[in-house]
Amino acid sequence: MKPRHLILAALLAVSSAPAFAQSLTFMPQDSDQPIVVDAEKGIEVQTDARRVIARGNAKASQGEVSIVGDELIAYYRARPQGGDEVYRVFAAGNVSMRSAEETATGESAVYDFDKGVLVLEGKLVRLANADGTVTAHNALQYWATERVAVAEGDAVAEDSEKRRVFADKLIAFFREDSPGAKPAAKATGVATAARGRGDITFLQGFGNVRVETPKETVRGERASYNIETGIVTLDGNVKLTQNQNVLSGGFAVVNVRGGTSRIYGSAKEAGMAGTRENPRVRALIAPSATPDPVAPPAPATSKAKP
Repeated sequence: MKPRHLILAALLAVSSAPAFAQSLTFMPQDSDQPIVVDAEKGIEVQTDARRVIARGNAKASQGEVSIVGDELIAYYRARPQGGDEVYRVFAAGNVSMRSAEETATGESAVYDFDKGVLVLEGKLVRLANADGTVTAHNALQYWATERVAVAEGDAVAEDSEKRRVFADKLIAFFREDSPGAKPAAKATGVATAARGRGDITFLQGFGNVRVETPKETVRGERASYNIETGIVTLDGNVKLTQNQNVLSGGFAVVNVRGGTSRIYGSAKEAGMAGTRENPRVRALIAPSATPDPVAPPAPATSKAKP
């Protein structure tokens, strides 16, 4: 693989932070499709720094998958078995990732292959597909190995039936691969990018939580949402509003599919556990979507055309 093609191999390996029930499809299913890289201000290979830079409305695409940004940067290193591999990719400025089913946008993005994490950052980051949308005003993260997605900063998740969950932070947990499914490969390029698809099964919200359905609005400090059963539990200064009726308590159990909603004084009174953030989520440390300083474009003699 030529160095100027490494940038797309990395970018097309990423997965996205998904909405209520969407699958992970920001990756090509056919690694033999041609790779196309376009950049209005050229593509530069910095051999000493071991990075490839595409500048000026840069676009990397393979089949129906594409990544666009003002600047795309891929860092690569030598493999023990020979050849080179990309280990981190940045996209900066008006970033947009598109596939046949999904679109994700933000101001900047990074994919760290060693950690298996994608981070989208910006004043407004958004992911959308036919199943719903997730927006946040800080960052969206997807951890492939942990099968966890995190949206931070006035985060909102909305499904196709207009049920919404608002929170300072939303955490989504994905379905584990079905028995017998091929294990997810470590993404080191297009050829190893494919991995199992999985839907969100559980959602947690922390800070200024609000759950909206066509029938009611429920507020609390924390919430847990079992997507498969449609049951949401909220605790901490809970208020449930139905038309002009307002009920208050310390804990609520809500059926977002139209069943009965109940208010309790506490989780203990309801015979249920309160919402607590999973320790493994608190331990995740995401890379910043800000790349290392990049030198100005080199003279024309060092540029390579796609």
